[in-house]
Amino acid sequence: MESILTRQTKAELMQLCRKLQIKGVSGLRKSRLVAYLRQRLPAVIAGKMLCWDQSIYSLVQEITTLTQIHRLEAEGSSPAEDYLLEEYVGFPETYGDHLYLIIPLEIQELFFALDGPAYRRKVRENTEIARLTRGLLHYYGCLPLHELGKMLNRLLPEPVDVASIGEVLREIGFYSWNIVFERGYFCDGRLTDLDYLLAALRERRALEYRPLSYAEAWQAGEASFYHRNMRQIREVASFLHKHQLEEEAPYFLDLLFSLVQTDLSPPEIVYALLEHMERATDEDITELALVVFDFYHCVPHWVLKGHSPEEIMERATRPDPPREDRLKRKAIVYDFATRKRLSPDAPCPCGSQLDYGHCCGSA
Repeated sequence: MESILTRQTKAELMQLCRKLQIKGVSGLRKSRLVAYLRQRLPAVIAGKMLCWDQSIYSLVQEITTLTQIHRLEAEGSSPAEDYLLEEYVGFPETYGDHLYLIIPLEIQELFFALDGPAYRRKVRENTEIARLTRGLLHYYGCLPLHELGKMLNRLLPEPVDVASIGEVLREIGFYSWNIVFERGYFCDGRLTDLDYLLAALRERRALEYRPLSYAEAWQAGEASFYHRNMRQIREVASFLHKHQLEEEAPYFLDLLFSLVQTDLSPPEIVYALLEHMERATDEDITELALVVFDFYHCVPHWVLKGHSPEEIMERATRPDPPREDRLKRKAIVYDFATRKRLSPDAPCPCGSQLDYGHCCGSA
């Protein structure tokens, strides 16, 4: 490790310290800084290892037990490679005409000491947390840690400490799972306007989140998930094939999904997509409009807490049950301050700012 650190410039070493939140080193000469980091860095990396998922674990295991060095391909790096390089677990080295990723021996020894059945279970748990979180955020867009923790612990086979969930997601969420941490919220990486989403959610406090099963969240957590077998996706794929844009399908679908989650109307989304097409005819515009309108109404909207507009409309037009059935099914709600039944004129506890009798009390 000492030789690797010595080859870095003082500016690069200071950048490393800022990234890993190592403080109190700005006044050190380079030689003293190298000596300090040689002692300090393994302890920092040891803490990071407890948050690794399967992809990072597998790459480190490959490097430490088989190749010792790992060649970086010119056409692009994997998320696990990006993590190791950007979090200073590994370092780039050039041999001949090729670039390699190497892991210092001190960090390899830490990995060997930690690796075992208990650690592998921890890695599987971290992977499960990250994938389920990505699935939840696909439907909901953003969640604060306390809300995310409650949702995850309803899905996980065994409850996990909420603080530990936050540590795992802040460490690896961005790299392999496109999970961004912004202003106290874990967000889907496709989110472009957090202020709009939070304002829209405040207006819909009474709306419950769309309930998700483990299977639904797990499936949506897959990197290439696009609502498989949905008619709307087939229509988009057919449109792209017709216009010889098959290779751009993943980008186009991500873009379409992202635009749906903004305050743009369907016609505005159509014209936003047309900017990515060349020589669109009137017929193309009409066809694209039909595809977008269908997609818009059938995919989950973050401002609707994972429901699609179609599902909200179906709920709104569903006939009410007979009055006698409603009376039988009404729950008795108490005011915790007075210990008496909640008055119909009292503010509704769901936070809708309506009277209880005109909101949840009428259900």
